[in-house]
Amino acid sequence: MDKEKFTQRIKAFEPSYHQVLGLGLGVLGFSYLLVLLVDVLNIFGLRGLPNGIIPFFWNSLFAERRLIELTQWVMLSGLIITSFRLKKLFEERDELVDYKFWSLIGLTAVLMLFEDALNPRHFMFRTILDLHWQSINIAETLYFGTLAGVPAYAFLRYGEKIREHRRTLPFLIIGGLFYGTAITISGPGHSFGVVYLGEVGLEATATLGGEELREAYELSEQNLVELYGNDYDDLAFMFTDHFIEESLELIGATFLLASATSYLQAVREK
Repeated sequence: MDKEKFTQRIKAFEPSYHQVLGLGLGVLGFSYLLVLLVDVLNIFGLRGLPNGIIPFFWNSLFAERRLIELTQWVMLSGLIITSFRLKKLFEERDELVDYKFWSLIGLTAVLMLFEDALNPRHFMFRTILDLHWQSINIAETLYFGTLAGVPAYAFLRYGEKIREHRRTLPFLIIGGLFYGTAITISGPGHSFGVVYLGEVGLEATATLGGEELREAYELSEQNLVELYGNDYDDLAFMFTDHFIEESLELIGATFLLASATSYLQAVREK
């Protein structure tokens, strides 16, 4: 196979930003629909189908290593691959500014995927250092701040051409904002009562779902206390940590990948 045909086949596997947005937001939207129909409205009496301590679809779909986070990993993997392609392309063209920008974005995506898949901060701060929860929040804030500093530096130092690209820039900003919000919730947010978001979410769904859903929530709370005690994460924390935070992260990862695919498409068309 000659180089030209090989290159054409590689390009055939490059998704457009429309496809990236359709996949990420489509999976999230379908999951929301399931939560609404099954958990909230109890269509066909399916509420509680997942069984277990917390028998709700929002917990089954949005918990760690479930559908939403796995889709997020797909997006981050795509961002790594697309950033590498951009880096390689600009290296061949000797365009060092764009080369350095996408090198740092690719590095950020690797660190994000490593963090999401393996949770090294939990092992470091909870197992090795065995920090108090307030110290953990401070440490995680510094940890996430350092991680966020890499793309921020890339954008400020090498993002001149990106800032001029009217299609890529909004995707990059939206992705950064959603991921930044998720990081804020996961890090410093827990020191400032961010679990209140989960309480609001549970109350809003219970208002729509009626007393049966409210009773199901109360029963789940009792199950958690009976099995793990009062020091374990409560339902409001789980709603915040799973449903809200994972939603934000998937949206962020989707738009970040869309920004990279958009820019690659634009560069290919030149």
